[in-house]
Amino acid sequence: MIEVTSETFTEYPQTQPRKNSSMEQQVWEACLGTIKEKINPLAFKTWFFPIKPLSFSGSELTIEVPSQFFYEWIEENYSSYLKQALKEVIGPDARLMYSIVMDKSQGQPVTIELPHQNAMNGDFITASRATGTRPKNTEEFERNLARFETHLNSKYTFNTLIRGDCNSLAFAAAKAVAQSPGQNAFNPLVIYGGVGLGKTHIMQAVGNSVRENRLSDRVLYVSSEKFAIDFVNAIQNGKIQEFSSFYRSIDVLIIDDIQFFSGKEKTQEEIFHIFNTLHQSNKQIILSADRPIKDIKGIEDRLISRFNWGLSADIQPPDYETRKAIILSKLHQSGVNLDDVVVEFIATNVTENVRELEGCIVKLLAAQSLDNREIDLQFTKSTLKDIIRHTTKQLTLDTIEKAVCSYFSITPNDLKGKSKKKEIAIGRQIAMYLSKLLTNSSLKTIGLHFGGRDHSTVIHAVNTVTRKVDTIAEERKKIEEIKKRIEILSM
Repeated sequence: MIEVTSETFTEYPQTQPRKNSSMEQQVWEACLGTIKEKINPLAFKTWFFPIKPLSFSGSELTIEVPSQFFYEWIEENYSSYLKQALKEVIGPDARLMYSIVMDKSQGQPVTIELPHQNAMNGDFITASRATGTRPKNTEEFERNLARFETHLNSKYTFNTLIRGDCNSLAFAAAKAVAQSPGQNAFNPLVIYGGVGLGKTHIMQAVGNSVRENRLSDRVLYVSSEKFAIDFVNAIQNGKIQEFSSFYRSIDVLIIDDIQFFSGKEKTQEEIFHIFNTLHQSNKQIILSADRPIKDIKGIEDRLISRFNWGLSADIQPPDYETRKAIILSKLHQSGVNLDDVVVEFIATNVTENVRELEGCIVKLLAAQSLDNREIDLQFTKSTLKDIIRHTTKQLTLDTIEKAVCSYFSITPNDLKGKSKKKEIAIGRQIAMYLSKLLTNSSLKTIGLHFGGRDHSTVIHAVNTVTRKVDTIAEERKKIEEIKKRIEILSM
């Protein structure tokens, strides 16, 4: 244990305590002096300078980090250095608390407790949010929370979920379920859609909301794979009764990816009985799948019938506006600003998967912290070349724009500008027509891409070109030639 005095910092002038500095400041700067010796200067400046010590009591130090992303990066990459520094400065009983600024506009942090090193055995980090009022049974409720493992991810909340046309029905239904679980017409609530579109986020947001509002402490999230494995283990160990009783005691049961129950007859039979018990007891059931229930092969008719009792809501790939909102939200959570051109580049090229959008931001911030370079368009293209190369196999509006400009020998600025020259105007209309014909982009997205025009302009362009293609052979030939160019650019 290091005795904290002004001499402690003589070797580290940049971490030397200010005159009359607080005890938490002195303790934290002593820790910085220890950490600084073990990591490179750029990483030290990037990840430790923004941290602020908030309080020190007994052997517990509380520090504030500027974002959830910041906290996760520190935990993943520098937790061992932190623990060792705390041990050297405070002693073997040192404890560390994080205060994470989740909403900078309101300045309301969430405190996350990191168990001290003697307890670091792989347990989950626990999080709690301060609330204004405390019901009479709060202490009992929180004891129950501590005993019951929900398998919910605390990051998946409605506050961190971006609502768009792609998920509006699922979002609205989930909010209704969260307010009155089991007491609504959406039971079960089935959410279906492709990989990485946010099904798990929406479902777990319901569970986290229910627990945060203390509507129930028995909320359980489980993947279909884990349910099936646990069921087989229960059969092998003669614990079917305990397994069944546990699941029938749940108030909000959330099961992910039910398509994996296909062909598992015994598992489906157990689900059938659990479903009946919970539904008859007005307990909430939330399910997800990668396709509509009716399209899942190998699921018993009686289960399909029950899964269709409530509401099925689909999630589609996000449109351009939603993708951009997701990127901006992730940046806000990370306490980082990027140029619009970088945001637009990512939103335009990563089109099918929300998870990949978030992954792009994480990769950019990680690369920037190591290279200490400005995140400009060139840096973004270089850093994300593997991801973008994969996703550009999907046709984008940019590809159509390039093909049209190449055919008419005009520039993208001409296409998006206000010029009414015949060739440019025709090229603009064809670009809008092909964008509507060949992509899933909305009229609004197409209009915005081609110079911020409204949807009525796009409709007019599509109708005009359609009439020409239907009646004039030369126009059909022109469109086919541009399509060939698009195909080549898409390879």
